[in-house]
Amino acid sequence: MFKPSLLAASVAACASFSVYADTVLPTTIVTASRTSQAVNETLASVHVISQEQLAQHPSQDLGEILRFSTGIDIARLGGFGGQTSIFTRGTESNHTLILIDGVRINSATSSQANIQNLTTDDVERIEIVKGAMSSLYGSDAIGGVINIITKTANKTETRAKLTGGTDKNVSGGLTQTIKNGHFSALINTNAVYTDGYPIIEKSTLNRGYKNQGADVKASYDLGSTEMTLSARDNRGTAEYILYGTPTSQDFSNQLIALTANGDISSTLNSQIRLSQMTDKIDQNDSQSFAHTQQQQADWQNTLAVSSNITLVGGITQTNTQAQYDNGFGTAYDKEQDNWAVYLQQQSRFGQLDTQLSLRHEDYESFGGHGTGNVALGFAINNDNRLYISYGTAFKAPDLNDLYGYGGNAHLKPEESTSVEVGSKHTLGQFSINSAFYQFDIDNLINCPLDPITYSCTNINIDKAKIKGAELGIQWQQDSLFVGMNSSYNHAQDDISKDDLLRRPRRSLSLSTGYQQQQWGMSAEIIAKSHALDAPIFGSTTARRLAGYAVANLQGYVKVTPTATMRLTVENITDKTYGYAYAGATTRYLATPLSAALSAEVKF
Repeated sequence: MFKPSLLAASVAACASFSVYADTVLPTTIVTASRTSQAVNETLASVHVISQEQLAQHPSQDLGEILRFSTGIDIARLGGFGGQTSIFTRGTESNHTLILIDGVRINSATSSQANIQNLTTDDVERIEIVKGAMSSLYGSDAIGGVINIITKTANKTETRAKLTGGTDKNVSGGLTQTIKNGHFSALINTNAVYTDGYPIIEKSTLNRGYKNQGADVKASYDLGSTEMTLSARDNRGTAEYILYGTPTSQDFSNQLIALTANGDISSTLNSQIRLSQMTDKIDQNDSQSFAHTQQQQADWQNTLAVSSNITLVGGITQTNTQAQYDNGFGTAYDKEQDNWAVYLQQQSRFGQLDTQLSLRHEDYESFGGHGTGNVALGFAINNDNRLYISYGTAFKAPDLNDLYGYGGNAHLKPEESTSVEVGSKHTLGQFSINSAFYQFDIDNLINCPLDPITYSCTNINIDKAKIKGAELGIQWQQDSLFVGMNSSYNHAQDDISKDDLLRRPRRSLSLSTGYQQQQWGMSAEIIAKSHALDAPIFGSTTARRLAGYAVANLQGYVKVTPTATMRLTVENITDKTYGYAYAGATTRYLATPLSAALSAEVKF
């Protein structure tokens, strides 16, 4: 099929990172420009997590894995299945768009994706693009986009995996791939069960988690056109503690998509995708629930005007339905439509690369909104590249903002402008990447509390300014590797000048290991400085969340050509730390010392 053809990540003082020597990262990605593009030629900060890195990470919780990516901070409220928030480069927890194979999965009620319920067994790679991406993907992509690319079948094979670990953690999966001529299919089933651990300080009560899922992805190549049908379903129960009371919630997530991708001519490719996403959470000890269903049609066309110029244009139509009840008298059942048209131009002339993208979006709730990005890249030579980009992005008011507690049907979208300067260098066995960025975000939605009535109404009142820098240095020689990534991120309220909550300013990660085909081992350390959390009710003083450093270990050995054993140890020093407060003086606890042994067989 026709596929027209920086990594800038990580500065000064502290971020996240992981490298594996026997892993060859994908040379092309699709998220940064909606076209297949070499990683080192993208005019944006890009990080790719390969399936080998996912398999080797001590935690199979997606949020815990993502925090090892430079510029991303995670706040998980409790253990497995606990509500997980993503802060990309200091932006808000609902400012990161999450996709699965290009389909958005952010909830219509909160604008956040429930990534805590996603498993990684069927994931080929995760593409992370940081910076303003609304001109290509629409609402929520202020801080960036995380696109989870699922596996496809390239041969007929059966894989079985079983893992056992501390806290009575048992998980397993069975994957069957089929490749027969023009037809290919992948069928995967998996399950996770754990008794968990005490998720709050001073508690002795374990809170467990279970998750069962299945997915299928089938494709048929008709020659100039490929048809792909994918479907996934996972559901389970997460136990947690709310205001000191043990409780639990049931969840279910479904996604189905039909894609037709074909070449109209030697220079024109067209793709049509129809999708439906369903996300449901139901509390077991109250009437509270949040249900979202989103149906979307996206038609994208890619035209190679010449060997140097590519145009991408498309139209997207989305219908969203949501039912919500917070259990305290606020409920709604609403539906919303929006459509968008987008256009992008990419060009290369000698050492100069350009990318310009524009998007217009129309929402029922507030009308039309436009965004745009422009980026310029300069290749000094094959080993040294510079780029600069400027972009605008937005987050539409979600249905909780409009109709939930404090709801205001007249809200405007949150808006941002951002600028980034980055570079990528290769010096022998070293690769060095840097990025400097600034976000200015206006019209942030807040609900100021009336001190007399203790009620509030959502209004566009807050502003934020974020400045940061990232530096990554990696060295690899045959099977031995060493890496370091660091970042400084200062996210503050532009009015009060206070730091935004749950965003550490500094982070650092180190990784080293020796890995070959038959055996390997690696170690990684992640450190983050302190952060602030919301004050106790009635106080104006933010609470301090202490900084932390955590080390993980992993090793594997191939006992036969078709069987692999793997041992992982997470938080080897049993560091006690947390991402957020659960009460006046107690924190939600992150994962304590834990170990797991897994066996994988293919035949």
